[in-house]
Amino acid sequence: MKRFLLTLAGLAVALAPASAFAKSALEGRWKNGSMEILIAPCGDSLCGRVVKASEKQQRKAQRGSGTKLLGARVIDDIRPSGPGKWTADVFVASRDMNVRGRVEQAGPNRLTVRGCVLGVICKTTHWDRIG
Repeated sequence: MKRFLLTLAGLAVALAPASAFAKSALEGRWKNGSMEILIAPCGDSLCGRVVKASEKQQRKAQRGSGTKLLGARVIDDIRPSGPGKWTADVFVASRDMNVRGRVEQAGPNRLTVRGCVLGVICKTTHWDRIG
């Protein structure tokens, strides 16, 4: 369950609304442990794709949902919920689940991500900007 929630929180980092004319503060590469997510424009919003993951994380995703983790779009539909805060739909590949998550910008180079299953089992993690 810990790995699931860690993955969930990690994935929640990835998507934020962006106008066609301004770069979002969330765009870039973020790391938590051995997983890295690239947040970039996808149409009229942002999305997050896995750009690096450990072999163990990749095997768990493959077993859980049949998803090849590298390159997978794992977060969508981030919507602003307040200054420096967003909500998102997060795909947890190792559990083959979609859950709701919250992202809060704790600083220019740090995100706090909280994901919940059924609204009661929650996990919070921190992601650091690496690029």
